[in-house]
Amino acid sequence: MSSTRVAESVHERFRELRDDWKSKTRHLSNTAQISLIFSYQKIIGMGPAVVPLILAELEKEPDHWFWALEAITNENPVAQSDAGDIEASARAWVQWGRDKGLLAK
Repeated sequence: MSSTRVAESVHERFRELRDDWKSKTRHLSNTAQISLIFSYQKIIGMGPAVVPLILAELEKEPDHWFWALEAITNENPVAQSDAGDIEASARAWVQWGRDKGLLAK
């Protein structure tokens, strides 16, 4: 399989899992519950290939992607003072992604 087809396959699988996760968490507010949904765990299991996709999601709309990003990257660019602030956390991760060359500047 060509690398282009692999990338398309990863992107397609990510979108399917993202849509499933979003539909199942629409009415949840508990971060632990949101992060333990099976489709979210499967996204984490996809590994580093999905980090740019998650960052692009955060750039469009802040959401509870932080647990997945930290689990995959073993990093957390969110300042302690911003912990729990979804908007500030999203901005920190998007900036981290730009600094790492994973998102366009």
